[in-house]
Amino acid sequence: MHKKLNTQLVTELKKFKAPTRPEMFHGENYVGGGSSKLIFWNLSMPDVRSLQSRNLVVKNQPLDVQFTAFEKIWKTAKVFELKTISIHWLEKLSDQDLVRYAPQILTWANEVDNWAHSDALCGIFARIFEASPKSVLRTYKAWNRHKNPWLRRCSMVGLFYYSRSRKSLPSFKLASSMIKPHLNAPEYYVQKAVGWTIREMYNVYPQETLQFIEVNLDSIHPNAWYASSEKLPLKIKNKLVIRRKLMRREMPKK
Repeated sequence: MHKKLNTQLVTELKKFKAPTRPEMFHGENYVGGGSSKLIFWNLSMPDVRSLQSRNLVVKNQPLDVQFTAFEKIWKTAKVFELKTISIHWLEKLSDQDLVRYAPQILTWANEVDNWAHSDALCGIFARIFEASPKSVLRTYKAWNRHKNPWLRRCSMVGLFYYSRSRKSLPSFKLASSMIKPHLNAPEYYVQKAVGWTIREMYNVYPQETLQFIEVNLDSIHPNAWYASSEKLPLKIKNKLVIRRKLMRREMPKK
């Protein structure tokens, strides 16, 4: 079934024409950051997502058969857009089904090498975490200490994803404990995750998060600062910016 589905999806994808974009916005540059091993056909995401409404060969198959086919595509495809289709399929599942498949879905993170797939999967992981924290928490904690920076990124972004979409939320203690070890992380996309998670944490726990920011003001990386401070009241943000500048001037030069 996987081979039939793969053939159908590739055939359909090849019917789309890539929109004209500046080179800096080509997938290998904008999404892959010049380091992804995937092939980018630079198709528009609305076109790619539209395949979910097609009469796919797995459409009338049992859910287990469908999951196995899409998982195989995710783990073997070398084309960014083809892998993305598997995530789009996951997004359509109910929270109950996501929890059911959680042990397998969590392994999908091992294939991530770009921010778009990382963010999309974190949206799935956050839904699982909200519905059944015990299904993912141990894995999150292992990822948080992992040498793979994409897993560390997922361990943070997957807590809230976007907090406004969550009815049940991680505690401030848990979220801050996942962020703090990475304040000095050298990887750009790990720092973007630090900033993202501080921002979402502030949306839920404003007083505690403001205190966290103040205590760690000189440790928050410039790549994390914009998102970290994005939701702060302007008056408070401006004061913190001045304090950060003074602190950084006083830091010993390497």
